[in-house]
Amino acid sequence: MQAAFYNTEIPPGVPAAHRLQEYMDKFEEIGKRIDAEMERLRRYVDEEIAPETERRTASFLRDVSGKLDEFAAKIEARMSRRTPPPPPPDPQS
Repeated sequence: MQAAFYNTEIPPGVPAAHRLQEYMDKFEEIGKRIDAEMERLRRYVDEEIAPETERRTASFLRDVSGKLDEFAAKIEARMSRRTPPPPPPDPQS
């Protein structure tokens, strides 16, 4: 059974203050390494992935735009076959 401790005491198993400082230093080092890796990842995405993605997206949008023009022309052609053309203007007006 583990001995009880109070908030005013240091619980059993907690490292001494100098060991705690070592852990904090390592924790800070890990944080700095994570920050550096995140920056490297951001640069990679901005410089390597984004330009290719933007190029491919622009190409895709041009292809879709052409297809939409084709579909619009087909719909207009189908509509013109269904409805009679508007009457010519009245020459007496």
